[in-house]
Amino acid sequence: MNRKVLFFDYDGTLICNETKEMTTETKHALQQVKQNGHLLFLNTGRTKAILDEQVDALNLEGFILGCGSYIEYQNELLYEIKIPDKIKKEFVNKTKEYHIDAFFEGTNSLYITHNIQSPRLLKIIKQYKREHVDIQYIEELKDDVVKMFICFQDLQYEEVFQQWVKKYFEYIDRGRHCVELVLKGNSKATGIQKVINYLNISKEDCYVFGDSNNDLPMFQYIENSALLGNEESLKSKVKFVCRKTEENGLVEALEKFNLL
Repeated sequence: MNRKVLFFDYDGTLICNETKEMTTETKHALQQVKQNGHLLFLNTGRTKAILDEQVDALNLEGFILGCGSYIEYQNELLYEIKIPDKIKKEFVNKTKEYHIDAFFEGTNSLYITHNIQSPRLLKIIKQYKREHVDIQYIEELKDDVVKMFICFQDLQYEEVFQQWVKKYFEYIDRGRHCVELVLKGNSKATGIQKVINYLNISKEDCYVFGDSNNDLPMFQYIENSALLGNEESLKSKVKFVCRKTEENGLVEALEKFNLL
């Protein structure tokens, strides 16, 4: 079998959304794929600062992090784009003006706004603390920030903020008035493009696996695509629709592509 390159989303694809763990069957399947000679990449919205220890155990060949904002291959940095200080400062002011809860996601730390109200973000903070993520407040912002995740406290400001932020960022609607923000020109698809150019491989030898709408760019870029779960808006965008990862949907997808 010719060597293939596989790109996996993390939350909801490699790990279950509720337990935040991989199933035993998923772990065994990934080991088998590696033994078959294929290359495995993580392609996630998470930044390096908020990866957990389970990732280390996978012994992956590379990482596309922060929705294409940071790329490593065999411990070599291939690409990194950081949010300019001017935009970061303006963004911090907007979070105060428009009552926005925000995560500033960096390579080394997670920086958060004060008095977060969003139950969704509070739950994530609790999870990251269990995973020993370095969490600081926005006053400690460093130059390692590559993306943001926000939730609106006051919905009356959602439209006006959207008009401002779209000048600089890709606007990825994550539902429940929460948004993922990546500098324009970067996505999970651009990350894959940079990797395959570096490795000099074809798109036809690539496979992508995801579960949510921030995976749409890679579904649109790579034909060999599998959706895990029931996100209705994505079903027509992929080659295969499989069970959720907690139901071993990733194993099902790998079998459908004859990668096991």
